[in-house]
Amino acid sequence: MTTLLKRVDRIIERTTEHLCNLVLVALTLIVLYAIVMRYVFLDPPFWSDVLSTLSNVAMVMLGLSATIRRRDHIAMQALYEKISPIFALVLDGLWNVLVLVFGVLLTVYGVEAVIKVPGFYWELGMLPEKVPMAIVPLSGLLVVIASVGVLIQDVRKFKELQRSAGLGSALAPKVNSERT
Repeated sequence: MTTLLKRVDRIIERTTEHLCNLVLVALTLIVLYAIVMRYVFLDPPFWSDVLSTLSNVAMVMLGLSATIRRRDHIAMQALYEKISPIFALVLDGLWNVLVLVFGVLLTVYGVEAVIKVPGFYWELGMLPEKVPMAIVPLSGLLVVIASVGVLIQDVRKFKELQRSAGLGSALAPKVNSERT
């Protein structure tokens, strides 16, 4: 079961990274095309600003889950070097819980926004605004998945650190090895 979950997680990770790369290439091509058309041919495309903005937002939103997976979302290494490994792991876990809550909020309110957003992009052939807005709940769901995976890793690492430090579980009752 865990190997199946790891496979699915890896597929999600690779797909997200490929989508980010694809959107980055598309964004670059759109901006280059707009620059050439504007300054060389003096005929700027009316749709390039909207499409480049939407591409940029999509790339950032999709990239959020990739940074969480890689633990690149916050650089606290200097702090972690000054405190105990267990406390550093607890702080990192707390941060990941906050990111998980943020992902849930993105998902819930993103779905609500997709349902309620009116209007169309006339520049993009009357594309409903719901279509690009769907990136918000999608990225929220990806953030939730990434956060849960990172938290599972944190719990496992915390247990290993407890065992290696000889602390045992704080919640487990102490067993008296001496019999009276």
